[in-house]
Amino acid sequence: MRMLPPHNAPYVNALKIIRTHDVASTRPQPSSPRRERPDTMKLIIIRHGETEWTVHRRYTGSTDLDLTPHGRGQASALAPLIDRMLSGHSARAISSPLGRATETAALALPGWPVTVDPLVSEYDYGDYEGLTKTQIDSLAPSWDIWRDGCAHGESTEAVGKRADSFLDAQPGTGDEAVVVVTHGHFSRILAARALGLTPESGRLFASITASISVIEDYHGERCVGRWNVDAALLPR
Repeated sequence: MRMLPPHNAPYVNALKIIRTHDVASTRPQPSSPRRERPDTMKLIIIRHGETEWTVHRRYTGSTDLDLTPHGRGQASALAPLIDRMLSGHSARAISSPLGRATETAALALPGWPVTVDPLVSEYDYGDYEGLTKTQIDSLAPSWDIWRDGCAHGESTEAVGKRADSFLDAQPGTGDEAVVVVTHGHFSRILAARALGLTPESGRLFASITASISVIEDYHGERCVGRWNVDAALLPR
């Protein structure tokens, strides 16, 4: 299988993840680690560009917001990075149906056919939709989304099951990459499940707007190949 560019390319160096249980964690585990499929994986996860609510750190699930002008610029700037990452690979592109994701897909993947799949929509924040963490803490002191989920919305375990359903629906096609344009919390949980970790382990993977991350098989191991790569890393 063709590997990604060497370590001196303008991307984050590959970081091998050793799949273990969270030995130090005392938190209850919402589900057992996912059994990996034997297929070769190259999963490219793109988080959408900036919106007004991401600027103000408001939880944005089902609310359908457009990208800001800066967010559109961020998404467009991803196109050359994605072209380089996909050099030598065939690929399929899939997007969340929410406008901020489909707009990012159109700008970051110009000319590509993109399939819309509701399985990769953002976490349903329920009663916390549109609120900031400070506002939520005033309603539910000590709230932790990874442990507690969202009142009248989804739990982290439920989002993990959606991620599993998406991963299980992808055929093993050797060197073909799967490009997913999605959202912050969902991208983190998707990465955790692709690595065989519990959904709650998504807390370990920070996600910035208009970033590219890669989960892939590397020397026979399922690994983080790149994480939070954005156009700011390109030479100016």
